Amino acid sequence: MKGIFKLILFFLTGYLAWIFIYASFDKIIDPHQFSKSINNYEITPYWMNNLVALVLPWFELICGVLLLVGLFFYYKNDSNLIDIPNNLIILMLIWFIFILSVAVYRGLDIDCGCGISENKTTPLERLIEDIYLFMFSIIIKFRQRIINTFT
Repeated sequence: MKGIFKLILFFLTGYLAWIFIYASFDKIIDPHQFSKSINNYEITPYWMNNLVALVLPWFELICGVLLLVGLFFYYKNDSNLIDIPNNLIILMLIWFIFILSVAVYRGLDIDCGCGISENKTTPLERLIEDIYLFMFSIIIKFRQRIINTFT
């Protein structure tokens, strides 16, 4: 059972890392468009949208890469290198879930600006996806407790 959970954990961690790495690419390439997407949420001042559009994609990329690197070290020598990027991803997902919830509550029909899908996704669709990603990251965070429960 422990081996099966470690395999599932490996794929969850790899998937989460891939999502954050992939989502950062379009935003890094076109920060102006990402800034406009952030502005559509009407939560932050315009000057902050530009700052977030420049910094957040690189932060997502770095966290995704560190999570992927930490994943391979974790399976080599049981290192805890995945904890820091995973904790940062949890914080980002909490913020994303909050702003998407606000957008759904306001009834905004906007492109989320997430950079993952070629098609336009609604805030509700992205909210559901982010809740799943949040659950994955919580499983990763408490992986040792879960493994100990099954052994």
